[in-house]
Amino acid sequence: MQVVTRGSLELAVRTSGPPTAVPVLLVHGMGGDHTTWRAVARALRTAGRRVAAVDLRGHGRSGRAASYRLDDFRDDLRFVVDDLGSGRVDVIAHSLGAQAAVRWAMAEPDRVGRMVLEELPPMPRDDADLAEDIEPTASAVDRVRGLLALAADPRPFLRFDRRIPAEVGAEFKQAEPSWWDGLAGLAAPTLVISGGDRSFLPPHHLQTVAETLPDGGFTTISAGHSVHRDRPREFLDAVLAHLDVDLPG
Repeated sequence: MQVVTRGSLELAVRTSGPPTAVPVLLVHGMGGDHTTWRAVARALRTAGRRVAAVDLRGHGRSGRAASYRLDDFRDDLRFVVDDLGSGRVDVIAHSLGAQAAVRWAMAEPDRVGRMVLEELPPMPRDDADLAEDIEPTASAVDRVRGLLALAADPRPFLRFDRRIPAEVGAEFKQAEPSWWDGLAGLAAPTLVISGGDRSFLPPHHLQTVAETLPDGGFTTISAGHSVHRDRPREFLDAVLAHLDVDLPG
Protein backbone atom coordinates (compact mmCIF):
# COMPACT_ATOMS: atom_id res chain seq x y z
CA MET A 1 0.00 0.00 0.00
CA GLN A 2 1.44 3.34 -1.04
CA VAL A 3 0.75 6.52 0.91
CA VAL A 4 0.83 9.89 -0.85
CA THR A 5 0.74 13.08 1.20
CA ARG A 6 -1.41 16.04 0.25
CA GLY A 7 -0.55 18.76 2.73
CA SER A 8 -1.23 17.19 6.12
CA LEU A 9 -3.54 14.51 4.66
CA GLU A 10 -2.28 11.00 3.92
CA LEU A 11 -4.05 9.19 1.07
CA ALA A 12 -3.58 5.45 0.72
CA VAL A 13 -3.44 3.96 -2.78
CA ARG A 14 -2.89 0.35 -3.81
CA THR A 15 -1.30 0.11 -7.27
CA SER A 16 -0.71 -3.08 -9.20
CA GLY A 17 -0.29 -4.35 -12.72
CA PRO A 18 2.10 -3.36 -15.52
CA PRO A 19 3.59 0.05 -14.65
CA THR A 20 3.60 1.23 -18.27
CA ALA A 21 -0.08 0.44 -18.95
CA VAL A 22 -2.78 3.12 -18.85
CA PRO A 23 -4.10 3.08 -15.27
CA VAL A 24 -7.65 2.34 -14.22
CA LEU A 25 -8.57 4.40 -11.16
CA LEU A 26 -10.93 2.56 -8.77
CA VAL A 27 -12.91 4.72 -6.34
CA HIS A 28 -15.08 3.13 -3.64
CA GLY A 29 -18.33 4.36 -2.12
CA MET A 30 -19.14 5.73 1.32
CA GLY A 31 -18.04 3.48 4.17
CA GLY A 32 -15.88 1.23 1.96
CA ASP A 33 -12.24 1.15 0.98
CA HIS A 34 -9.99 -0.17 -1.79
CA THR A 35 -10.64 -3.81 -0.81
CA THR A 36 -14.15 -3.65 -2.28
CA TRP A 37 -12.53 -3.75 -5.75
CA ARG A 38 -10.43 -6.91 -5.32
CA ALA A 39 -12.25 -8.97 -7.96
CA VAL A 40 -12.36 -6.06 -10.43
CA ALA A 41 -8.68 -5.24 -9.88
CA ARG A 42 -7.72 -8.88 -10.37
CA ALA A 43 -9.56 -9.08 -13.69
CA LEU A 44 -8.04 -5.84 -14.95
CA ARG A 45 -4.52 -6.96 -14.01
CA THR A 46 -5.12 -10.26 -15.81
CA ALA A 47 -6.08 -8.25 -18.88
CA GLY A 48 -2.80 -6.31 -18.67
CA ARG A 49 -4.08 -3.09 -17.14
CA ARG A 50 -2.47 -1.08 -14.36
CA VAL A 51 -4.80 -0.53 -11.41
CA ALA A 52 -4.86 2.19 -8.75
CA ALA A 53 -7.41 1.68 -5.97
CA VAL A 54 -7.65 4.65 -3.61
CA ASP A 55 -8.95 4.95 -0.06
CA LEU A 56 -10.89 8.21 0.10
CA ARG A 57 -10.20 10.64 2.96
CA GLY A 58 -11.77 9.37 6.17
CA HIS A 59 -11.84 5.81 4.83
CA GLY A 60 -9.61 2.77 5.07
CA ARG A 61 -5.96 3.57 5.54
CA SER A 62 -6.26 7.18 4.45
CA GLY A 63 -6.22 9.91 7.07
CA ARG A 64 -9.15 11.74 8.57
CA ALA A 65 -9.69 15.35 7.55
CA ALA A 66 -11.25 18.56 8.79
CA SER A 67 -13.60 18.77 5.80
CA TYR A 68 -15.58 16.23 3.79
CA ARG A 69 -17.14 18.28 1.03
CA LEU A 70 -17.68 16.62 -2.34
CA ASP A 71 -15.10 18.90 -3.92
CA ASP A 72 -12.57 17.81 -1.27
CA PHE A 73 -12.91 14.24 -2.50
CA ARG A 74 -12.62 15.52 -6.09
CA ASP A 75 -9.37 17.32 -5.35
CA ASP A 76 -7.94 14.25 -3.60
CA LEU A 77 -8.51 12.22 -6.78
CA ARG A 78 -6.76 14.90 -8.83
CA PHE A 79 -3.79 14.68 -6.47
CA VAL A 80 -3.68 10.87 -6.63
CA VAL A 81 -3.76 10.87 -10.44
CA ASP A 82 -0.99 13.47 -10.52
CA ASP A 83 1.08 11.19 -8.31
CA LEU A 84 0.52 8.27 -10.71
CA GLY A 85 2.37 10.24 -13.36
CA SER A 86 -0.12 9.32 -16.07
CA GLY A 87 -1.65 11.81 -18.47
CA ARG A 88 -4.93 9.93 -18.76
CA VAL A 89 -6.74 7.28 -16.76
CA ASP A 90 -9.90 5.25 -17.07
CA VAL A 91 -12.20 5.37 -14.04
CA ILE A 92 -14.50 2.92 -12.27
CA ALA A 93 -16.30 4.50 -9.34
CA HIS A 94 -19.17 3.74 -6.98
CA SER A 95 -21.67 6.04 -5.24
CA LEU A 96 -19.79 8.76 -3.30
CA GLY A 97 -16.67 7.79 -5.25
CA ALA A 98 -18.60 8.27 -8.50
CA GLN A 99 -19.59 11.79 -7.39
CA ALA A 100 -15.94 12.58 -6.68
CA ALA A 101 -14.82 11.06 -9.98
CA VAL A 102 -17.35 12.83 -12.17
CA ARG A 103 -16.53 16.17 -10.50
CA TRP A 104 -12.85 15.60 -11.22
CA ALA A 105 -13.67 14.64 -14.83
CA MET A 106 -15.61 17.89 -15.23
CA ALA A 107 -12.60 19.84 -13.94
CA GLU A 108 -10.00 18.00 -16.06
CA PRO A 109 -11.84 16.31 -18.94
CA ASP A 110 -8.71 15.75 -21.02
CA ARG A 111 -7.30 13.42 -18.37
CA VAL A 112 -10.21 10.95 -18.40
CA GLY A 113 -10.47 8.20 -20.97
CA ARG A 114 -13.50 6.02 -20.23
CA MET A 115 -15.65 5.99 -17.11
CA VAL A 116 -17.95 3.58 -15.34
CA LEU A 117 -20.23 5.26 -12.80
CA GLU A 118 -21.97 2.72 -10.57
CA GLU A 119 -25.00 4.01 -8.66
CA LEU A 120 -23.96 7.66 -8.99
CA PRO A 121 -26.18 9.82 -6.75
CA PRO A 122 -27.09 12.82 -8.95
CA MET A 123 -27.16 16.31 -7.50
CA PRO A 124 -30.63 17.85 -7.13
CA ARG A 125 -31.49 20.26 -9.93
CA ASP A 126 -34.48 22.03 -8.40
CA ASP A 127 -37.11 21.91 -5.67
CA ALA A 128 -38.78 18.87 -7.24
CA ASP A 129 -35.55 16.87 -6.97
CA LEU A 130 -35.01 18.09 -3.43
CA ALA A 131 -38.48 16.87 -2.47
CA GLU A 132 -37.49 13.33 -3.49
CA ASP A 133 -34.71 13.33 -0.89
CA ILE A 134 -32.34 11.12 -2.90
CA GLU A 135 -29.21 11.71 -0.84
CA PRO A 136 -26.88 8.69 -0.40
CA THR A 137 -28.35 6.15 2.01
CA ALA A 138 -29.09 2.43 1.98
CA SER A 139 -32.18 0.26 1.67
CA ALA A 140 -33.06 -2.40 4.24
CA VAL A 141 -31.73 -5.11 1.92
CA ASP A 142 -28.51 -3.19 1.38
CA ARG A 143 -28.11 -2.81 5.13
CA VAL A 144 -28.43 -6.57 5.62
CA ARG A 145 -25.87 -7.22 2.90
CA GLY A 146 -23.65 -4.58 4.43
CA LEU A 147 -23.84 -6.35 7.79
CA LEU A 148 -22.78 -9.60 6.15
CA ALA A 149 -19.84 -7.83 4.52
CA LEU A 150 -19.03 -6.24 7.89
CA ALA A 151 -18.95 -9.65 9.54
CA ALA A 152 -16.57 -10.89 6.85
CA ASP A 153 -14.24 -7.88 7.20
CA PRO A 154 -14.97 -5.17 9.81
CA ARG A 155 -11.91 -3.03 9.01
CA PRO A 156 -13.56 -0.59 6.55
CA PHE A 157 -16.32 0.10 9.09
CA LEU A 158 -13.93 0.57 11.98
CA ARG A 159 -11.74 3.03 10.05
CA PHE A 160 -14.62 5.07 8.62
CA ASP A 161 -14.98 8.65 9.91
CA ARG A 162 -18.60 8.88 11.10
CA ARG A 163 -18.72 12.62 10.35
CA ILE A 164 -18.81 11.97 6.62
CA PRO A 165 -22.51 11.08 6.05
CA ALA A 166 -23.79 14.27 7.64
CA GLU A 167 -21.38 16.52 5.75
CA VAL A 168 -21.99 14.83 2.41
CA GLY A 169 -25.74 14.60 3.01
CA ALA A 170 -25.96 18.35 3.61
CA GLU A 171 -24.73 19.02 0.07
CA PHE A 172 -27.50 16.86 -1.38
CA LYS A 173 -30.06 19.09 0.34
CA GLN A 174 -29.15 22.00 -1.93
CA ALA A 175 -29.97 22.30 -5.61
CA GLU A 176 -26.91 22.38 -7.88
CA PRO A 177 -28.08 22.86 -11.48
CA SER A 178 -24.51 23.69 -12.56
CA TRP A 179 -23.61 20.03 -11.90
CA TRP A 180 -25.93 19.04 -14.73
CA ASP A 181 -24.40 21.66 -16.99
CA GLY A 182 -21.03 20.05 -16.26
CA LEU A 183 -22.37 16.63 -17.22
CA ALA A 184 -23.58 17.96 -20.55
CA GLY A 185 -20.04 19.09 -21.35
CA LEU A 186 -18.31 15.86 -20.34
CA ALA A 187 -17.31 14.00 -23.50
CA ALA A 188 -15.68 10.88 -21.98
CA PRO A 189 -17.44 7.65 -23.01
CA THR A 190 -19.30 6.80 -19.82
CA LEU A 191 -21.33 3.81 -18.71
CA VAL A 192 -23.86 4.50 -15.95
CA ILE A 193 -24.84 1.39 -13.99
CA SER A 194 -28.04 1.29 -11.95
CA GLY A 195 -28.83 -1.30 -9.29
CA GLY A 196 -32.47 -1.22 -10.36
CA ASP A 197 -35.53 -0.96 -8.16
CA ARG A 198 -33.74 -2.62 -5.25
CA SER A 199 -31.62 0.50 -4.86
CA PHE A 200 -32.63 3.66 -3.00
CA LEU A 201 -31.62 5.58 -6.14
CA PRO A 202 -34.51 5.62 -8.64
CA PRO A 203 -33.21 4.12 -11.91
CA HIS A 204 -34.85 6.86 -13.99
CA HIS A 205 -32.58 9.43 -12.33
CA LEU A 206 -29.49 7.47 -13.40
CA GLN A 207 -30.90 7.04 -16.89
CA THR A 208 -31.31 10.82 -17.05
CA VAL A 209 -27.64 11.18 -16.09
CA ALA A 210 -26.67 8.86 -18.96
CA GLU A 211 -28.89 10.75 -21.40
CA THR A 212 -27.37 14.08 -20.32
CA LEU A 213 -23.84 12.89 -21.02
CA PRO A 214 -22.76 13.41 -24.65
CA ASP A 215 -21.45 9.83 -24.88
CA GLY A 216 -23.37 8.10 -22.09
CA GLY A 217 -24.61 4.54 -21.92
CA PHE A 218 -26.96 3.03 -19.36
CA THR A 219 -27.53 -0.44 -18.00
CA THR A 220 -29.48 -1.90 -15.10
CA ILE A 221 -28.28 -4.85 -13.03
CA SER A 222 -30.90 -5.68 -10.41
CA ALA A 223 -28.76 -5.83 -7.29
CA GLY A 224 -29.41 -2.81 -5.08
CA HIS A 225 -26.90 -0.09 -4.39
CA SER A 226 -23.72 -2.22 -4.39
CA VAL A 227 -23.81 -3.89 -7.79
CA HIS A 228 -20.13 -4.83 -7.96
CA ARG A 229 -20.40 -6.59 -4.59
CA ASP A 230 -23.71 -8.40 -5.04
CA ARG A 231 -23.69 -9.19 -8.79
CA PRO A 232 -19.95 -9.31 -9.50
CA ARG A 233 -20.04 -11.38 -12.69
CA GLU A 234 -22.60 -9.19 -14.44
CA PHE A 235 -20.88 -6.04 -13.24
CA LEU A 236 -17.49 -7.19 -14.47
CA ASP A 237 -18.87 -8.20 -17.87
CA ALA A 238 -20.36 -4.71 -18.32
CA VAL A 239 -17.18 -2.98 -17.17
CA LEU A 240 -14.79 -4.97 -19.35
CA ALA A 241 -17.00 -4.47 -22.40
CA HIS A 242 -17.13 -0.71 -21.83
CA LEU A 243 -13.37 -0.45 -21.29
CA ASP A 244 -12.84 -2.66 -24.36
CA VAL A 245 -10.79 -5.12 -22.30
CA ASP A 246 -10.52 -8.82 -23.12
CA LEU A 247 -9.50 -11.45 -20.60
CA PRO A 248 -6.91 -13.97 -21.82
CA GLY A 249 -8.26 -17.31 -23.00
